[in-house]
Amino acid sequence: MRGWAAAALSALLAPAGALAADVDRVGPIAVVVGTTSPIRDVTIDSLREVYLRRRRIWADGTLALPVNLPADHPVRRSFSQRVLGRLPEDLGSHWIRLAFEGVRPPPVLQSAQAVCAYVAVEPAAIGYVPPSAVEPTSCRVVLRIGEDTGAGR
Repeated sequence: MRGWAAAALSALLAPAGALAADVDRVGPIAVVVGTTSPIRDVTIDSLREVYLRRRRIWADGTLALPVNLPADHPVRRSFSQRVLGRLPEDLGSHWIRLAFEGVRPPPVLQSAQAVCAYVAVEPAAIGYVPPSAVEPTSCRVVLRIGEDTGAGR
């Protein structure tokens, strides 16, 4: 029993240490909008508000449409930790509370290519992808997280 308890404790503690390594391993993240989007720039704070659905309208009055990658995607996990301060699985109670107000979490798209394609056709949409996945003909970068000075960490 003692060995089992130690293994369980070790398994519980491992993700916290592994998380910091995963965030660093992912590298920079590009926050993207479509090339025709009126969104010109965003801050980490405004991203947090939009992704947690505390802010649902852009300054020009259009509905803010954030999109996510799958919860187990390394870029999503890094984005969540860097911008939201917690992992996707730690947001369950937040979304349950907002569900009572009729507010849904951002939709999940299956790939960085899907994120770029979506923001390309929806001017109020915003997403995040690895910088190498940015498709300049369909989207543009409005913020880089974790680049140069470690912004967004």
